[in-house]
Amino acid sequence: MSSQRIRNWPTKERPRERLLAEGPERLTDADLLAIILRVGLGTFKEGVPGKNAYESALSILRDFRGLRGLDRARIHDLLNVPGLGPAKVAASSPGPWWGGYRLRSHGF
Repeated sequence: MSSQRIRNWPTKERPRERLLAEGPERLTDADLLAIILRVGLGTFKEGVPGKNAYESALSILRDFRGLRGLDRARIHDLLNVPGLGPAKVAASSPGPWWGGYRLRSHGF
């Protein structure tokens, strides 16, 4: 997989900068999860595959079938995701402050 560091993206497209400029309601679930994850998976050395935080967020959301699935996931299942350790699992598990807001805004 070919990946590009988020810091190499145009400033207006970066999740963190968009959050500050547009607010959380304008970001996708993947954007917000990428901000929480902070870093992706693997490396960015030439010829070595890796994923940036946004691509990692997309994969996690796809694997768990969105925020609803991520909210229902067991800690054990999250810890089995490559690149997610205890700190990232604790930060990325939707709770009332994040998941509840996003789930309500999506009409769940």
